Amino acid sequence: MSVILVLSTRRWCPLSPKLTPPDDGLEDSRILFAIDEVLHRQVERLSAVVNVSTISYDDNGQVGEDMRWETFGELHTVLKRLFPVIAQQVEVEKINKYGLLYYLPGTDRSLKPILLMAHQDVVPPMDPRQWTHPPFQAHFDGEWLWGRGASDCKSNLIGILSAIDALLAQAYTPRRSILLAFGFDEETGGTQGAAEISRHLERNMGNDSVAMVFDEGGMGVKTLGHIAYALPAVAEKGFVDIILTLETSGGHSSRPPKHTSIGIMSKIVEALEENPFSPVLDQTNPMRNVLQCEAVHSPSHVEPWLRKELASGGSAHELGEKMVNSRGDAIRWQIQTSQAVDIIHGGSKDNQLPSRVELTVNYRISTHDDVEELLNKVAQRVASVVHEFDIAVSGLGFDEEQTEGGVIRLASKDLLRPSPITPANSENEVWSIFSGTLRQVYESVDTLPGVETVVPVGSIATGNSDTAHYWKLTRNIYRFTPSREGSRLGIHDIDERIQMSDHVEAIRVYYDLIRNIQAYDGDVCDGECLDL
Repeated sequence: MSVILVLSTRRWCPLSPKLTPPDDGLEDSRILFAIDEVLHRQVERLSAVVNVSTISYDDNGQVGEDMRWETFGELHTVLKRLFPVIAQQVEVEKINKYGLLYYLPGTDRSLKPILLMAHQDVVPPMDPRQWTHPPFQAHFDGEWLWGRGASDCKSNLIGILSAIDALLAQAYTPRRSILLAFGFDEETGGTQGAAEISRHLERNMGNDSVAMVFDEGGMGVKTLGHIAYALPAVAEKGFVDIILTLETSGGHSSRPPKHTSIGIMSKIVEALEENPFSPVLDQTNPMRNVLQCEAVHSPSHVEPWLRKELASGGSAHELGEKMVNSRGDAIRWQIQTSQAVDIIHGGSKDNQLPSRVELTVNYRISTHDDVEELLNKVAQRVASVVHEFDIAVSGLGFDEEQTEGGVIRLASKDLLRPSPITPANSENEVWSIFSGTLRQVYESVDTLPGVETVVPVGSIATGNSDTAHYWKLTRNIYRFTPSREGSRLGIHDIDERIQMSDHVEAIRVYYDLIRNIQAYDGDVCDGECLDL
C-alpha cells in the first residue's frame, strides 16, 4: 500500500476511548450481571412478557374502539409484578391508554434528560403450527429463549427495565433525568403509540429538549477477524407506499380482451421490477464510514481495492455498483432505494372480467434519492405502460381525462423522508460516550473470543422505528439493539428466539450507558429544563 494512500486515509475511523466504570459507588456490571441467578431471573422476566400476545395488526382500529388493544393492559399488569420497585419509585404516565412513559428525575435540572425506548407490540406469528414451540408460550432450552417478541423487541423492553431495577436496588438517584418511552404500535407505524408520546413530550418540554434517544435497530455487533464492529444506526431510510388503482371496463369472461386489467397491472409490475433504483455510495451515506473503518481495521477481510476506491473521490454511482457486485444484498439495501410489490387485489368471480385492480408498492428511500424525483420516476414508468392500452393516468403529476380504455389513479401514502443523520464523530461528546460504552461492554465479554478491539461506527437502518416520531427532540438518535451477530433469530419469521447470554449483555449496555452519561456536563437547558 502506497505511503500517499495511507497518509490520505489516516484520519478515517477515529476511535472513541473505551470508557471505564465511573467512581459512583455502584456495582460493576461485569460482576453484577455475571451470576447464574441473573440469567434465571431474566428468563423468568422475558418469558412472562412473551406469553402476553400483544399483537399489532395492520387493521387495528383506534384505542378504545378496537378490543384487540386490551391485551396491552394485561402486559402492564405483568410489568408491575415483575418490577415492583420501579412501580413504587418511578413515575409512570399512560399516554393514549397503552403508551408507557416513565420518568426518573435527576438532581441537576439544568441537564437535558436521556430517553431510552422500546416497543411493547409484536407482529403476528403467521401459522403457529410451523413453530418448534408455541409462539406465545415462551420456551427456554438452556441457551435460547423461544417465542414471538423474544428478540423484537420485548428483550429490549425487559433489558431497559432490568437495568433501571438494578440501579434502584442500589438506592440510585441520577444526576441527569431519565425517560423511558414504550410505544405499543411500532409494527404498524407508531401513530397511536410513539407519535402520541412524542407529542406529549414536545408540548411539555419543547423541541431539542432531550440529550439522547436510544432505541432498537442497527446492525448489532459483527466480527471480522480480531475486530468487532458495533453498528448503531445513526440514520434511517425514508418510506412511502405508492397505490395504483386501475379501472377498466368489465364484462363476461367468455369474451375477454387481449389483456384484462390484471394482465395490464402485471405488465406494470414487470416494468417496475425490471427497472430498480441504482446503488449509490456518496459522502452522505453512513455506510461509507462503515467501509472506511473496515478498510482501516480489517484490511485482510475486505476487498483489496476498497481503501483505494474510497479514497479516490470517484463516481458514487460506480462505487455503489462495485460494492453491490462484490457483497450483494449484504450491502445493497443500505445504499439503494428498495422497491417491493407487496399487495395486489383484483377480480372476484371466475366468469366476470375484473374492472378494478389495486396494487401497493413500497419504497424505502435512500439518503441520496430525492422523494419528488422518485414519485415522478414511478409515475412516468407506469404511464409508459398504460398509454399503450389507451388508459389515462391521474395523480402524481398527471391529470389526464379518462378514456374508453380506462384510467389508472396514482397516489402516495405514509410518506416519510430519510431521517436527519446523527453526527457520529469525536466532535460529538454524546457519541463519544455512547460508542465508548459499547467498547467498555463488548471488549469485556466472553462471547467474542479472539476479539481485541470493538470499533463502533454509525450505520443506516433500512427499516423504520419509532424514532421517526422523535426527530424534533434531539439530534442524537441511536438505533441499536445490543446484540452479537447470530444471537437473535427468526425476527418477523417463525421460531423467533434470543440467546439469553446476549440479552444479559444488553442489560449491561443500558446499565453502563446510564451511569456513564451522568458525568457529561453538556446538553443543558436555558435555565431549568421544563418538566413533564
